[in-house]
Amino acid sequence: MTITPKEKELVAVAISVAAGCKPCTDHHVKVARKARSTDEEIRQAADNALEIRRRAADIMEGHTSAHLGNMSEEPRFEAVGDVNRVEALASVGVAFAVNCVSSLEHYLAAAEIAGVPQDDISQILELAAFIKERAASHVERLVGMSKEKAA
Repeated sequence: MTITPKEKELVAVAISVAAGCKPCTDHHVKVARKARSTDEEIRQAADNALEIRRRAADIMEGHTSAHLGNMSEEPRFEAVGDVNRVEALASVGVAFAVNCVSSLEHYLAAAEIAGVPQDDISQILELAAFIKERAASHVERLVGMSKEKAA
């Protein structure tokens, strides 16, 4: 199945929010609206992204605490239930954007259960990598860094 422009932009909104990139979020919200996404769909994409981002932080908090001798458990993922296609795609992209291996493994499995084709997942991972790079470039420009200077 091919990713529709509306699906792609809703996923891009989620990835942009998770990556913490305001310019990317501004752009993709605008394009999502042009692709006939409703404010509720955009809000849901952003809310899901923020939840995954928070979970990634909780996972790292538990992981770090374990290194310090605290035996707190990492947050557990709930069993994969019914997820719609956009949510499955966005969750994979967001988990990639926030560099959370635990979340990425979980959401890749959820996307597979939801029947999302591997080609679609690959496209979303490429989109997430692009948005992450753009988000980093905004920050690097702010502090006067460039790829040439960093190398």
